[in-house]
Amino acid sequence: MNDPMDSYKGMSTSFDGDSVVVDRVTREARVKVVMGRGPRVEPQLGTGLAFFDHMLEMIAWHSAMNMTVEFERKTFALRHVVCEDIGLAMGMGVAALLRRAMAAGVEGGGTAWRVMDEASAFAGLSFEGRSMHFIARESDGARAEMVEDMTGADMVAFYEGFAQGARCTLHIRAVSGNDPHHTWEAVARAFAVALKGCFDPNPFRAGLTAGVKGTLD
Repeated sequence: MNDPMDSYKGMSTSFDGDSVVVDRVTREARVKVVMGRGPRVEPQLGTGLAFFDHMLEMIAWHSAMNMTVEFERKTFALRHVVCEDIGLAMGMGVAALLRRAMAAGVEGGGTAWRVMDEASAFAGLSFEGRSMHFIARESDGARAEMVEDMTGADMVAFYEGFAQGARCTLHIRAVSGNDPHHTWEAVARAFAVALKGCFDPNPFRAGLTAGVKGTLD
């Protein structure tokens, strides 16, 4: 049974058991994201972008999050629309899961360093009801570089969308890496582990958030 939580401008969020379901419909596309933290289920990912599906697979694996992502294009085949819209929907879904977990008390923030071969990356997250993102890739022209069937800018659009949808503060720094595939995979791993840490139990904060104001609103 679904419990409607929120909807605005074509976005709806509801719960189906322990999973959150987010639908986003615009003139450009329809996105459906289902996320949950129960026993592992193989992810179902259909973004139309092979590397993006691979990065979402990494995020699901390292965050211990079950994930289904569907994307239906309605107008032009624009990669940034795919990435930003899915990021927005995933951010809203994670925020909804976190709100539910807050009753028992969770950390609400997390940090992680992760590596992939020669690449290393840092990610930090804090859920306090403010949308901020700081994303740095220490390489000239990194946003324009191709990474499989995408660009670095497309991956940035995903993380920016996530921060906006989740109303969280997100820091990402890709510190090293010669192969852009390895670099962005290190970022995805660090992001996922930091996200997982946001759900770590903290009974001291039962009903409250990482910030002392105690609310996500």
